[in-house]
Amino acid sequence: MSVNPKSVVLHHYDFSNYSEKVRLIFGLKSISWLSVLIPSFGTKPSYTALTGGYRRTPALQIGADVYCDTSLIISTLEECFPLPSIYPGSNKLRTKMLCESLVYWAEKNLMRSIALYITGLHAEDFPDEFHEDRARLHYRAPPTLSAVKNAASRYLPQVLSQLPLIEELLIPGQDYIFEGGPSLADVSLYQCPWFLNIIGGDSHLLRGMPKVLAWMKNIEMLGHGSCQKISQASALEIASACLPTQINAACALDCEQITLGSPVVVGPFGERSAASGTLVHADDKLITLAHTGKECGLVHVHFPRHGYWVKGAF
Repeated sequence: MSVNPKSVVLHHYDFSNYSEKVRLIFGLKSISWLSVLIPSFGTKPSYTALTGGYRRTPALQIGADVYCDTSLIISTLEECFPLPSIYPGSNKLRTKMLCESLVYWAEKNLMRSIALYITGLHAEDFPDEFHEDRARLHYRAPPTLSAVKNAASRYLPQVLSQLPLIEELLIPGQDYIFEGGPSLADVSLYQCPWFLNIIGGDSHLLRGMPKVLAWMKNIEMLGHGSCQKISQASALEIASACLPTQINAACALDCEQITLGSPVVVGPFGERSAASGTLVHADDKLITLAHTGKECGLVHVHFPRHGYWVKGAF
């Protein structure tokens, strides 16, 4: 195949809320990208061959560089495609901090409650392997179907207490959260009611929220950019035909007492999704490891510092 080393490739699946967040950034910035659909649960051999073992969704691939976690994916897209910015307005830093505050609430509190509520409500629509996979990811024992169902009633009060806050946040007559245009806050908050709809259909929980419904139509109109589907094998071929971007001023933090070139394991706190490889960079913002796979060749896998640990592999 003809390979463009600057091709933007997203590894995702259709009902992944974090993937929807990235897809909307593609739309906001009118980005052309390549789509690789990966399994939503279970083993993902082609995906983990590229990521060094990391299994969370999504991941962004540019040539032989792989960016994990939506926070790093979106900051990378903002750097590569700065206009229009996801931080509108005259004071970009202030908008960014306000966005990050809303993102933290949306993803740590509201989204978790919604996910447990709506998947509990539709527990029988998912195979047992899906529920077992999610429990394993969070270091929990496989749940019974009744336990998954019970989560719906347990987390509904959490949804009811938080979801209306989006309605209160929106200003009548204003298309987006901030006056200057769509932002990271919009797409991050949108994934919450979007997930209600994508799993459960037209949710009754939104019917008394006219501002939210109008705002959701505005966000949906951002679209997903220009997308072309490719296979997992093609994505690995792209990586194998490229070299990772050279890292300038590579360093390692003293606090971990790990030297560059050492074998390491990197993963998110609280989740079973670690990657292994050789440490090539670690500072207060980024951790990068290198690994070589039979199908993908030499790849650099990048993780945000925030929310991730790194330790030597012995």
